[in-house]
Amino acid sequence: MLVFSDSHRKKAVMKAVLEKTNKLIDAVAHLGDGSDEIHHLMLEYPSIPLYAVAGNCDSGSGQSTLALNFASKKIILTHGHRFNVKSDYLRISLWAEENEADICLFGHTHEPAIFYSGRTLMMNPGSISFPKSEYPVSYGVVDVGENGVVEGSVIAKYAWGFKRVL
Repeated sequence: MLVFSDSHRKKAVMKAVLEKTNKLIDAVAHLGDGSDEIHHLMLEYPSIPLYAVAGNCDSGSGQSTLALNFASKKIILTHGHRFNVKSDYLRISLWAEENEADICLFGHTHEPAIFYSGRTLMMNPGSISFPKSEYPVSYGVVDVGENGVVEGSVIAKYAWGFKRVL
């Protein structure tokens, strides 16, 4: 599963990533602040399932959280602003525990992060358009192996190409 967040009306990098990976991925998640462009982009890739939540900068009344089953794992998605993720990860970690999630995906900070809270893999892919840290634009990849082992990675775009950074 590719994981994008905080695209803020910029879709060029998402499109570049999808051009290279569309035959290799099973789904795409977008974690808000850019749901308009991700839906438009997904029209170009109708065979790829899309899961999206609304962020604090998205207009309309999209859902702010979503729970889904992916490769026999429970994944929960949110933008993160309602959990104050810019301050700390306590509230979002408690939410993940309450929901018995295997994976919790969130954005909002524009800074990538991967860590475990109890048994839950927590991932913020950073921003696909406007990073706010030492990392360049980035996105996430969630892989559930045939043995059920969950792996998460953050991939950043550098001048010479994409590189795993977390």
